[in-house]
Amino acid sequence: MTNQALATISEGKTQSGIFWRKTSTAMSKDVLVLVMGYGGSLRIWPVSFIDKLASKYVVLTYDNRGTGLSFVPASPESYTAELMAFDLNEVVTELEIPQFHLMGYSMGGCIALQYAVEFGEKVKSLFLLSSTAAGSLYVKPAPEVSSALANPQGQTLWDIYMWTFSLMYSPEQLIRCEPQMRLIYENSKSTPTSVRGLQGHSNAFKTFDLSHAVTELKIPTLIMTGTEDRLMPPGNSDNLAKAIANSRLVRVENCEHAVHVQEEALVIREIEAHCN
Repeated sequence: MTNQALATISEGKTQSGIFWRKTSTAMSKDVLVLVMGYGGSLRIWPVSFIDKLASKYVVLTYDNRGTGLSFVPASPESYTAELMAFDLNEVVTELEIPQFHLMGYSMGGCIALQYAVEFGEKVKSLFLLSSTAAGSLYVKPAPEVSSALANPQGQTLWDIYMWTFSLMYSPEQLIRCEPQMRLIYENSKSTPTSVRGLQGHSNAFKTFDLSHAVTELKIPTLIMTGTEDRLMPPGNSDNLAKAIANSRLVRVENCEHAVHVQEEALVIREIEAHCN
């Protein structure tokens, strides 16, 4: 386990207003960029996950537009996977990072896919966690799950967090993972995503479709899914694996939408094996 005291953290903003954070140690080598999903800032990544990865990689996280400390466009049409991929490119360009490993989680995987299509020469390897190419390859969640996600319930911010988590986890897993969820909440509660940001992210996902373009990808790609994922059904990962020639699929039994939370050590091992 990485000693957090040994980690070096640097932060900044791009010219357009994308907030980024680098976490590294003396042992860090290649850059690994993590892209968060729908409505989430970089603070949604578990601290333990980042710290352990930083024992080998310079871990670059950032706030997608509309989240955290990044700029918040007013119009939902100003949020698309393509524009968000260009946000990422602005970050790595300003930080002078010519090549890196790229991991996207949930809708962050959509942004990572878009980036790989637009700037494939910069991506050493691609890791898609609980994601989709959408379009003809999209397997929708049950209607009641989609409706609940679009209409979070709760009187307090913690209530809303737990409502969202309850869509991602079974009652048993919710109890097991609550300590990690509490840490995520504490780290992110000061920068909740606004309604404008959520509307923009909804537009980005609704307008995303790389179902045809992904068949041309040549980048080594690891695809990972929980077999019990209700938000992004595992059929999405199955379809990605069929569409992307140079890919490998890992299905994690009895896991749901946040495999990196439920099975952190396994995901880190897979990342390390894939990046080598």
